[in-house]
Amino acid sequence: MRPTDYLDSQAILLDLPASDKAGAFSLIVDRLAESRLITDRGRFLDDVLRREQQGGTAIGRGLAIPHARTRTLERVVMAMARLRPGVDFGAEDGEPVRLVFLLGAPEDKAGEYLKVLGKLSRLLKENGLRKELLKAATPEAVLELLEAAESQLS
Repeated sequence: MRPTDYLDSQAILLDLPASDKAGAFSLIVDRLAESRLITDRGRFLDDVLRREQQGGTAIGRGLAIPHARTRTLERVVMAMARLRPGVDFGAEDGEPVRLVFLLGAPEDKAGEYLKVLGKLSRLLKENGLRKELLKAATPEAVLELLEAAESQLS
């Protein structure tokens, strides 16, 4: 199980013009709905926002991994967004978030969800990968970078 198994190129948004965290989440969830990767846009967005209120998901160095378990999904889904400009997510290091990986999972898939979340976190610790993701020109290039990093991590 690799994070890229859950990331469809249609769910990769480059240079998203969000001005705040809630706006970024809304635009990302819109894309998931447009791509038919989720069916209940409003409920899924509510679940993501509720989870974010419980504890921020900015992990520092310009990265956030918001995530939620929800009744609205039948399988684990992921989206990636590069924000322009960066958005204040309240990260401990004070850096604005530029890369967002949004992960959603059915409530009954907690084990799979936690494995994907853990692998994604380890993958994104690499400074070089984050820098390359900030420069990627296409969703396909993002997937290629992530797949290459996954093969090195295995």
